[in-house]
Amino acid sequence: MRKRELLPDNYHMAIVEIHQRFYPVLTSKDGQELTSFTELFWSTENSHGIPTALGPRHTTGLISFPTYADAINFCHRKREASKLCVQWEAEATRCEVYPERNAWYADEIQALTGEAPRIRRFSFEVQAIVTCKDGIVYGVDALTIDEAMIRLYESVAHGLSSEHTGEHQVMLLEALF
Repeated sequence: MRKRELLPDNYHMAIVEIHQRFYPVLTSKDGQELTSFTELFWSTENSHGIPTALGPRHTTGLISFPTYADAINFCHRKREASKLCVQWEAEATRCEVYPERNAWYADEIQALTGEAPRIRRFSFEVQAIVTCKDGIVYGVDALTIDEAMIRLYESVAHGLSSEHTGEHQVMLLEALF
């Protein structure tokens, strides 16, 4: 058998032939019973999958193919698409789309707190943290560096404005009594 005619590694699939059509059904292990059929429809595939680059595109009905080889190719495409999505999410944590804007946010955060923000990158998320001079720690998680800097700035600005408003309210209450 040619390499492409085999299922991808660690991929469990039941390819069912009914009325000379092949239906690829993803399972988590061999011999598993089907509990959900939502993934079997083109409408689900089109809304969550990466569209095919060439040829006609199905939009309705059950996912099925006229040949076994076409069903196997679909399995490979789904596997490649899932790997690509994971790689894209991991790459997004390393990319900085707006470095000038992030530098501005970092300067503003440092002006507000007296400390520069720290960025920590993990596999699928970015964490931005800053510790104020009074010991209050602000931290946010996001999918990208850009989102993390925006959220950290908003968190610090909101926290400091609430802090000042709270102090002001206490002073007003003390003045009334």
